[in-house]
This record gives sequence, C-alpha cells and structure tokens, in this order.
Amino acid sequence: MEKFKQIYDFENNYGLIIPDQYKEFLKVNDGFSFDGGQILYSLNELKQMNDDWQIQKYQCNYIAIGDDGGGLVFLMKQELSAKEVICVDASDYDVDLPFCRISNFDEWYKNGCKIRTEGKESSSMQTQGNVILVKKPRNGIKDLIKIKRIFNMDIPASELLKLSNELPCILIEDIKHAKAVKLIERVGQIEIFEFQSKS
Repeated sequence: MEKFKQIYDFENNYGLIIPDQYKEFLKVNDGFSFDGGQILYSLNELKQMNDDWQIQKYQCNYIAIGDDGGGLVFLMKQELSAKEVICVDASDYDVDLPFCRISNFDEWYKNGCKIRTEGKESSSMQTQGNVILVKKPRNGIKDLIKIKRIFNMDIPASELLKLSNELPCILIEDIKHAKAVKLIERVGQIEIFEFQSKS
C-alpha cells in the first residue's frame, strides 16, 4: 500500500503517467540491473533520469523507464494501458525509426530485457559508418530537399546541391547502419546511396 501511494504521489507531483505494467513492476522491484548492462529505473530514479535524458523536451508523450548503458534508452508511452517498449538511440530519440520495439513490457522483463533485432540487421545494427551519395537523385533539388529533411541535415539546400555535383560525396558521418538503411528506404531511391562502414 505504501508503494502504491508513492507511485500515486510521483505521478501527481511530476505530471507524468506511469503505464500500469511498469507500475506493477515498481510495486515489486526497486529498479533492476541485468548482467548485459540493461537497467530498469526505480521510482526514485525515474524523474532524475527523465530530466537527464531530456525526454519531456524531445518526446513529451513518453517516459524513459531504463537504458542499456550504451546509448539506448527504453521508452514507454505515457498511457496507463501502454505495453510497448521502444528502444531509441539517445542521440535522437526517434520513435518512428527506433532501434527496436518490444510489444509487451511484462514478457520482455521476465525474459531478461534482452535487446533483439531481426534477420541480417542484428549483426550490422551497431556498425557505424558514413552514408555516401553515389548518384544524383532523379528529381534534382526536390529530392535533395527530401534527403535533407529525412536525414535531418543541418546544411543549406544550395550547399547540398553543390555537394551532389561532386559525386561521390559523404552526406552523413558516424551513423548506425540500421538507422541509415531505414532512412535510405524512406527516401525511396536506394540505388543512389552507399553505406561505408568504419573499419
């Protein structure tokens, strides 16, 4: 009963909603650390870690419930019925292009909070490298503006146009392979890009 009150007070004091599945976890556990480095936050850590990660600034509908100790943050939607855990890169918190999605927190926790990826992606998921533009996009500047938006590039379109006239050119440096693949797929012209791993 005491734990229930602490959770209730936490939500009221900070204006955050803890999903029911995570509440049940907190009633029994004061956080948890796994051998693989994954951490699930205790009630006392929740506010501090969400502040440190600036979750409410970048993903205000989510709450961080843990991390893997190596750059991935575990998010759940601020809804009582939320069950899904979204593992996002701490450098961008992109919930539309997450590292992975776990459909059910309870099952994930009972299985040791393992981070799994599917198929070929698993071996290359963590590979860092550069995205190279090797061919001009079909629709010229229009496609370049789309590339700039999708890759969240912080350069003027005119500079990007200049780069595209000197192929091959590096568009993005130090990006994870899996994320690069997803972004390239969103552009829709896979053949104009190459991913160059860093050895």
